[in-house]
Amino acid sequence: MMRAVPRTVVVSARTRREKSHDVDVSRFRRASGSIRAAVSARATSDASSSSTSSPDDEEGAFLTAAAVMGAPTLATLIYPTFFVREGLGLECATPLFGETFDSVRSVQHFSDAFGTSAFSLIALTALYTLSDAAKNERLNSETYQRLALAMVLFVGSFVVAFGVAAASAAASGGGGGPNAATCAGLCLAFGPAFATSVKAIREHGPGHDETWARVAKDFKEATNFGDRTEKGGYLELFYKLSFWTSLVVGGSFAFSPLSPLAIVNEMEPSSQLIQRAFGLATVFLLAPTQYALVDASRRGRLGGGTFKKLNLSIAASIALIDWMTVYTFQAATDLSPTADDLAAASGGVYNYVGALAVSASILAVYLFQGIAAKK
Repeated sequence: MMRAVPRTVVVSARTRREKSHDVDVSRFRRASGSIRAAVSARATSDASSSSTSSPDDEEGAFLTAAAVMGAPTLATLIYPTFFVREGLGLECATPLFGETFDSVRSVQHFSDAFGTSAFSLIALTALYTLSDAAKNERLNSETYQRLALAMVLFVGSFVVAFGVAAASAAASGGGGGPNAATCAGLCLAFGPAFATSVKAIREHGPGHDETWARVAKDFKEATNFGDRTEKGGYLELFYKLSFWTSLVVGGSFAFSPLSPLAIVNEMEPSSQLIQRAFGLATVFLLAPTQYALVDASRRGRLGGGTFKKLNLSIAASIALIDWMTVYTFQAATDLSPTADDLAAASGGVYNYVGALAVSASILAVYLFQGIAAKK
């Protein structure tokens, strides 16, 4: 005969089963949540890693950009005639290849193209140092952020200048501007340097607002000539003065229709373009590079490999420009120009002598620091 189970016992057993069920459900939910969180974190990590280039990829991108930019710029440095004649429609000659100057205009165009191309040594050195920084995961350093920004400004200014010259020529209807193939070639040659530098700033920089805040801080620092660190000393002052000299002199070439030192000033779009290009490279490439050296001198880091390379590249560029200045002055003199030929000249002998004297003294410092600076 079955004995009756007390009601309290039945209720108690049911309650235990329900509690056990609730615990199991709770554990399951927690486990499911943990799995979802892990999957989400993994997906976020994968997305982040896929959007950020690896050091090897970044190094390769900068080296490729240097190769693509170096081919046409170094070719123009060696033989300016092709770019000037075929790309800009101006007369030019390169005596190294057996050509002769027929007029002071051809001398001036050779001078402008050669001088501007000399700055490519600084640009290529900057790209190489950026590739090395990428390899060693140092692109977040302020030094390399400054160099990346310099490349963006340099390339951007050239693209804008070529575009404005082409548009001006088209609007006037009289030609005299860079042709479409030249503009396209410039974009293809300079585009990789622009893209990789922008990417380095976006992925490794402090952000848009912070980047421009640093630029403002750098200008303020460069203006304070009396504030020099113990490690920087008078060398820091030298680099600050060089920085401002480049901005002032380069600006006079870039933003004035009359060059401060020209055998002849011409108003055609192509002539204005090739004349102003020298100033654009000075303002947007040379000056920012010089500020990187200001900062290095303040920190006593001029003996570092990056800064020695930058010093040497600037020294080499200045040497080429000084040689060009002396050579073209003599070439123009040999043509025995008439007063009418020189009616549109600017600068004169005093500017010529002063520019060479200042340039030679600056060259000596950059060369010495590039060779003998110590850590």
